[in-house]
Amino acid sequence: MPRNSWNSARTRRKSSRSYQAFLESERSSGSRLAKATSRQSEARRTPMTSSLRTVIVDSDADSVAALKRILAASPSVVLVGEFVNARQAAHEAPARRPDLVIVEVDEAGPTSVAEQPAWVIGSLTRALPGAAIFATGQSTSADFVIEVIRAGALEFIRRPVEREDLISALEKVLRLRRGAPAARQPGHIASVFSTKGGLGVTTMATNLAVCLAERAQGSTILVDLDTRQSDVTTFLNLQPSYSILDALENLERLDESFLRGLVTKHSSGLAILPGPSRMERNRLAAEQVQAGLDVIRAHFDHVVLDLKHDMDPATIAALEASDSILFLTGLDVSSLRSGAAAIAAFRHLGLGVQKVKVVVMREGTGNDVTTKHAREALGLPIHWRTPSDYPTVVASINTGTPVVTASPRSKVARNLRELAEQLARGRRPAAESASSRVASLARRLVWTTKGTSGGR
Repeated sequence: MPRNSWNSARTRRKSSRSYQAFLESERSSGSRLAKATSRQSEARRTPMTSSLRTVIVDSDADSVAALKRILAASPSVVLVGEFVNARQAAHEAPARRPDLVIVEVDEAGPTSVAEQPAWVIGSLTRALPGAAIFATGQSTSADFVIEVIRAGALEFIRRPVEREDLISALEKVLRLRRGAPAARQPGHIASVFSTKGGLGVTTMATNLAVCLAERAQGSTILVDLDTRQSDVTTFLNLQPSYSILDALENLERLDESFLRGLVTKHSSGLAILPGPSRMERNRLAAEQVQAGLDVIRAHFDHVVLDLKHDMDPATIAALEASDSILFLTGLDVSSLRSGAAAIAAFRHLGLGVQKVKVVVMREGTGNDVTTKHAREALGLPIHWRTPSDYPTVVASINTGTPVVTASPRSKVARNLRELAEQLARGRRPAAESASSRVASLARRLVWTTKGTSGGR
């Protein structure tokens, strides 16, 4: 994808993403409501019934009358209050213990802070933490609807409210109130990391993630943990609307439905949360990364991280959260010296080196440095070796197609699929073949790392 068309393409995609599409992704999960219902039930210490105690917050008498007619036809709804504004509702509604709030929001230039959609929704969620919130409004703007959802609304229903839309939303709430789903096993996080650029971190991450996604649709996500312009989108020929920053800067709203609304889907079934579309100055905090990954791994079986080459706090937090670390290196003195320093930093920081899997990239490009030297320099066994096939890999990058898809019979594609298979099954690789005896270069390769504190 040409770089100079990036911003316009991104703008077109974002503007065309309708509020219905975003809400459809929101409707794929009810974790937010399940959590709210759990808190409400615990607070009351009473069994949860199948009826919804409902309040309406709306200044339009005709709209209120229409809502009441629709709700009256549902035996599962009990109307317990009507309020003309959110301030009044936040003050009086808690005494009525509502399960559901249907509130009017207006995009057309609120005259005060108390009428702004984010304030309206926010005040109600704070006052009624156990209630689900339906927002109603006339807007079809994707940005406006996303703002409302992020503020805490479970649903956005366009005005005038149609009976089918409201009944469908009510039925979903009732289904979710019958009980939250059982907790799933956290997903496996595999980080792809190197201390030097140019070794193929993004190539490795994208191809492994695509292979894992092809095994089980919807169970794998690729996360680009970098605030620099994303290479993942180039390698996969994507035009995303959102990035990792949208997730980590909205941790309070980051549940499964919100997360799936942010990801971009690849034709392989892979979900992608890329880096930003342009360079960003803000840096990711370790706490953000740790909290974000906790949410992400709760909803995906496989999480593949494409990490930056700097050992900053965010990268260290990602490495700590990882179940396995594919540590990429090359068979050259510079790569191995840098890698040895990083392994020493891992030990210094208490990162378990038992989860580090050394991967030698582009084996066979030279004869001076061998895998034996790499093992001696890093102090770890060689877990995997990839063949050198530069033309095939570059051709796949230029077309925005993973090499495992573009050239499935190539040596490098078969190699990467085998590695992905091993990650999926948790199998150990065959023992490393013996290297031919050559004069040791270990004295040149091993860099003294006294006082290493995690920097490059």
